Amino acid sequence: MINELRKHDKRSQLELVREFVDLTGLDDTKMMINSKTGTVSITGRKNGYQYTTTMQQEKHGQIVKNSSFEINVGKDALIEQIKELRRQGYKQLEIADMLGISQSLVSKYSRM
Repeated sequence: MINELRKHDKRSQLELVREFVDLTGLDDTKMMINSKTGTVSITGRKNGYQYTTTMQQEKHGQIVKNSSFEINVGKDALIEQIKELRRQGYKQLEIADMLGISQSLVSKYSRM
C-alpha cells in the first residue's frame, strides 16, 4: 500500500500521510516530522496492535520501515522486546514510538 502512495511524487509528505492514515484505518494516530533528517513517522493503533511506519527521504529515493506490536503485552515481554530492538540498533525514542510507550520507560526497561 505504501508503494502506491509513493508513486504520487507531486504531493506533499503531509498529503501522503493523511492518505496513508485514511487507507489503513488507524486510530489514535500520531505523526512526527524531522526536517533535518527528512524523516516522517506515523504511529497508530488498530485491532489490538500498535503500527508504525517511518519514511526517510534519501537523495535518490526513500527508505520505508514498518513495524507492528501487540498492545498490552506483559511487562516481561515488553522488556524482552525493548532489549531485542536495542540489539538491532534502534534508538530509545524510535522504540518508544514503535511500542507506544514513553522514552523514559524504554530507558528504564533497557537497564533491567
